[in-house]
Amino acid sequence: MKLKRLEAWWKALCMRALAKLLPKAERGDTPDWSARPYRVLYLRYDRIGDMILATGLIRAIATSSPTITLDVLASSGNAVILDRNPHVGSVLIFEKRKRATWPALFRQLRSARYDAVIDGMVLAPSLTTVLLMLATGARYRIGVGGRSNDFIYTHSVPPGDAVLHVAEQSGRTAMPFGIDPNATDWRSELFVAPDERDVAETLWNENAERTGSVGPNIRLLVNISAAQPRHRWPDDRFMEVLRQIRARDSALRIVVTGTPAESSSIQVVAEACGGEKLVTGLRGALAMVATADLILTPDTSIAHAASAFRRPAVVMLRRRMAMFVPYKLAGRLVWAEGATLLEIQAGDVFEALAACLDEVKARSDAIGNSI
Repeated sequence: MKLKRLEAWWKALCMRALAKLLPKAERGDTPDWSARPYRVLYLRYDRIGDMILATGLIRAIATSSPTITLDVLASSGNAVILDRNPHVGSVLIFEKRKRATWPALFRQLRSARYDAVIDGMVLAPSLTTVLLMLATGARYRIGVGGRSNDFIYTHSVPPGDAVLHVAEQSGRTAMPFGIDPNATDWRSELFVAPDERDVAETLWNENAERTGSVGPNIRLLVNISAAQPRHRWPDDRFMEVLRQIRARDSALRIVVTGTPAESSSIQVVAEACGGEKLVTGLRGALAMVATADLILTPDTSIAHAASAFRRPAVVMLRRRMAMFVPYKLAGRLVWAEGATLLEIQAGDVFEALAACLDEVKARSDAIGNSI
């Protein structure tokens, strides 16, 4: 504990020192964003799911004025989320662990002459973020207030209620751009190219041919992987649920996917339910989500992608992660009260999946009857 307190004290001291080097500006002095072209940089260099959640905020700021060009500083892992996003000017890659790359990036940031920089890391003060803000030389620095690093911002926006979803908390950084956070839809959005969608459609159709399915049968995408072990659900429970759902609907098209490291588990789960194994990259996985009718997944970026594509999903997650749930998700959330997903039983997931499947079928029938 003493070591952690010492580390926190040292970081705070460094932040104070760096803050003295930041460009001076009158606090709260908001420019007229429509008066001339402005270059704005949004900092979000963490996880994939966090970047997906940030796309609603990116859209809101980028479209708030035609004079604003919004660039994003991303990590090498989450930058791909912004592919084909029309609201993003440029994506800069920050390799946080590769400090040898920092000088070149800092020179690039300074040469871009940003007018404003937004701290997207809203949950914890970061010394790295201060360094990045300093490197931009931006006059206006925007972030959520109420934390120990408020002094680095020229626009410290008031934090929202603690029960707010993280997308709504982050959305408060749009206030200096004249955006009302309570009247804005912060739903995420992702974009896939026609060729990516075509590949996904081919995979679904090949699955139908191999399983003998005909007609417009429901497409179920199952993701078994999770970035953290505590968010992983056991293979045997996936198999139990999918066997039951297959028995309930023999024509269901099922594709099981996950990370390459879990290829053998994907194969076993897929074989157990007469489904198809798919190991693909992130862009391929996003296209599969976009073309699925229903998704089953633990708490991971695939869940946030389902929300972004307006696809119903059954998501297993821990109660303590409630502020990070997929935003305005259609479907069902199956909660674990403890530290892992192990307490979630197959019966609970099957019940949620069956209910979603009935809803998807009902909507499909309603559309068919209206044509």
